[in-house]
Amino acid sequence: MLRTSKDGQADYYDHKVEDPEFEINRPHGESRLYRYVMDFKFRRVASLLGGQLRGSNVLVTCCGSGMDAEYLARCGARVVALDISSGCISRARTRAGRYSVDYILVRGDAENLPFPDSSFDYAFVHDGLHHLAQPERAIREMARVAQRGILISEPADANLTKFLIRSRLMKPYEAAGNYVVRFDAGRLEALSRELGFDRISSSRYLLKYGHPPGMWWGLVDPSPLFELSCAAFRVLGVSLFGRWGNKLAFVAERSNPPISVAA
Repeated sequence: MLRTSKDGQADYYDHKVEDPEFEINRPHGESRLYRYVMDFKFRRVASLLGGQLRGSNVLVTCCGSGMDAEYLARCGARVVALDISSGCISRARTRAGRYSVDYILVRGDAENLPFPDSSFDYAFVHDGLHHLAQPERAIREMARVAQRGILISEPADANLTKFLIRSRLMKPYEAAGNYVVRFDAGRLEALSRELGFDRISSSRYLLKYGHPPGMWWGLVDPSPLFELSCAAFRVLGVSLFGRWGNKLAFVAERSNPPISVAA
């Protein structure tokens, strides 16, 4: 059953993605607000990190079409990006050439990573774990190959989301056929401590956007609408209602990691 789920999702991302060019390019070519939101998601999880991404060896698991790998490479990390879908790997390769960014691509299973222990400084995942049948297994694999820390940006187990699903205003499944797993910071912390991490940071925020985003996002591109929209998001989605938000940024680090990296 797990194999069928993986094969089904791989087939979807190999052959059934509605807009491959959007996947290759995003956030390039999109509205200012969409680019700001994507950048915020990365900055939010990176800001929790005690160490430095620049110069670090980083694994991006469930890399999709390479947006995460591009961002981390531009932060100065040496990036290896992995995905189970050959279509995703192909699009990520096209992205790397199109936008002159350097990372290594590997086709593989996030729940059975093809790397030795402590191969990387950090392992990073953004909106990938929630696709998996066994996300805890994937987190254990991230912890195995990352000697310093793991960075996770995923949907939060939010009461608001539960209400919307019960009210049938939101579907619990995605187009690829997977149930959307949502994550609780407390449970992630307990698992991370079990795996040897002793420095834990997390934050939540409230954010909703389409995939791809709707046309209205471009309507607020002109100043001062763009600046006002960003400020409203920071005040409402982060400061006031963030603690109940539907997005989770989570980082777990080891204070005394092994000295050397195998990769």
